[in-house]
This record gives sequence, C-alpha cells and structure tokens, in this order.
Amino acid sequence: MKADSKSKKSLGEYYSALQLRTDRWSALKIASEQLAESQSERKRTYAENKVVELLDALRPIELYWAFPGHDTFGRLGELVVTGRFDVLAGAVRNICRSLLSNSYRQNPHHHDVDELFEGSPDDDSNEQRGKDLLYFEVLIVDSLSAMQEANLRRTLGAMRRPEDPFVYELVFVPSLTDALIAVMFNHNLQAVVVRNGLKRESEQTLELLHRYLSRLDEEALDAIEPKEYGPELCRSIAKLRPELDVYLFTDQSVEEIAGTRLGNCQRVFYNQEDHLDLHLNILRGVAKRFEAPFFNALTEYARKPTGVFHAMPISRGKSITCSHWIKDMGDFYGMNIFL
Repeated sequence: MKADSKSKKSLGEYYSALQLRTDRWSALKIASEQLAESQSERKRTYAENKVVELLDALRPIELYWAFPGHDTFGRLGELVVTGRFDVLAGAVRNICRSLLSNSYRQNPHHHDVDELFEGSPDDDSNEQRGKDLLYFEVLIVDSLSAMQEANLRRTLGAMRRPEDPFVYELVFVPSLTDALIAVMFNHNLQAVVVRNGLKRESEQTLELLHRYLSRLDEEALDAIEPKEYGPELCRSIAKLRPELDVYLFTDQSVEEIAGTRLGNCQRVFYNQEDHLDLHLNILRGVAKRFEAPFFNALTEYARKPTGVFHAMPISRGKSITCSHWIKDMGDFYGMNIFL
C-alpha cells in the first residue's frame, strides 16, 4: 500500500522512521509552547494548525509504540479542541522528556494519563518505584476494539507481582502487515502474541513505514489464505527478528497445526484464553534469554566478603570508591570483592 504524493514529498528526506518520530515530537513540543504563549490571533491560529498537523503526522507512527499510548495521544487532541493550550504544552513537554531520557522505562505507571498531564514523569518517586525493573513491550496482533484492548491490558497488568524481575506494556496492531512493520520499527519488543482476529492489510499509508516491508515478498504474502495469516506471521518474524518469542492463539485443530512450521513460536494456545499462562510464558521466555551464567556466577562470588586485612588503602577499595572515573567498576563487581 503506497502513501499519497503529499506524504512522499514531505517525508522524502527521511530515511529512518525513528528519526522522523524524534523530530516530530521535538517539533510538537516547540509548536505547543508557541501556541500556549501566543498573544495575537494570527500567531495562535498558525501555531494551532501546526500542532494539529504534527499530531496527524505522529498518529500512524505511535500505533507501534506503547508510550505514550493511544489514550494519552487522544487526550492531546482533545486539549487542542477545548483550547487548554497550557496543559497541552506541559503534557507534550513531559512526554518529550520521558522519550529523550527513556525514563518511562523506569516508571511502571507511565500509562497513567493524569500523571503525564498533571505532574512530571521524571520525578524521584517514579524512578524509585521502577529502578530495579527491566522494561520491554509485547506486541498483540488482533483486531480489537478500544474497550477490548483496555480490558486485556488491565487483565495482564493485574497479574504482575512485586517480585517480577520484568515489567512490560502492550502494543496493539490489527493486521499481519502492521505486525511486520512493528517488529522492525519498535526495538522495545521482546515478545509477540498472534491471535485469531488479525487481518492481512494495514490501514496505514505512511510510505516511510512501508519501506520496512521491502525486505519481504509481498506477492507471496498476498497469496496466503486467511487461516494461514497467523502461522505465516510466526514464520516471517523468525526471519526478521529470530530472538523474539512468539505465542500463537488459534482455533484450528491440533492435527492441522502439528505439521505446520511456526518459526520461533514458543507456545500454541488452542481455543482458549489463558491469560495467566500467557503472562507467565512471556516472563519466562524473556528471563531465559536474559540469563547470563558467567555474570551471575561472578556477582554471586563478589557478594562473599573476604575479610582480608591489609594496611594499604587500595585493599579496601579506596582507589575505586574515591575515583572520579571508575566508580562503575565497583558497581559492576560489587564492593565486597575489594574489601
């Protein structure tokens, strides 16, 4: 599916969708601040049109990312319509700061819309709440309504436990094509859940995003029957990003699926909606890839205090703890190994 000529002309200078996303958010921050500060009607109208234009440009891009999310993005548009330009400028400023610093990864509540609009997502309490959590995103491929997406996000979110080493957020796309764009565009993705309701074609027309599909044989994809969309997506993801864990929900029989190649599919769910099992499998799959036996053995050894006495300050780790340059060496090995 090709973009219209206007999109081609305005986006022709971009070779990276990530670059486009960063530039558009930076431009939106500037435009929203200008809108909030505008005194004359002419300047206000110009700034408002610019903000609306940038929101329209970002909308197809943000489909493939969990942060800031659909709800937040929708609220930005409402603020423009209702004329709450000061709140809009503050919200966009907070979002840009979070994207630039990646602080949303340390904040497990970054989907709290009110927090983004009324406070700063980078405060110390947020960083403290999520400082030990490792963040990733999970792609859900299915044609779901906004209410169904919210229910699924709420259901999986309720299964989190304080002792979980990871925290994840969901990204929803409705089609096979959107899923392939997402796995190549969004580097935060670590797992993909392929459900029954996916479509073939994407409704997005931004040419820059569809460049990702140049690596695929689109004619071969066009020849696939609807019941094969799920298995074919599993195989395609294995070629594009073989490190990703894929989970397939299907209403086909075990006999039909048993002889089908499914790429790197880790688990097939037959005619069931077992959310707890899915949640645990997602965490288990990422934990398995995160395992580093040598590093774990080294850190375990470093936790054992040696208790060796030596009169020289270097034996107590002073040269490291007092250094302006190599304190990270102490963080890596743990101070016990130097005591």
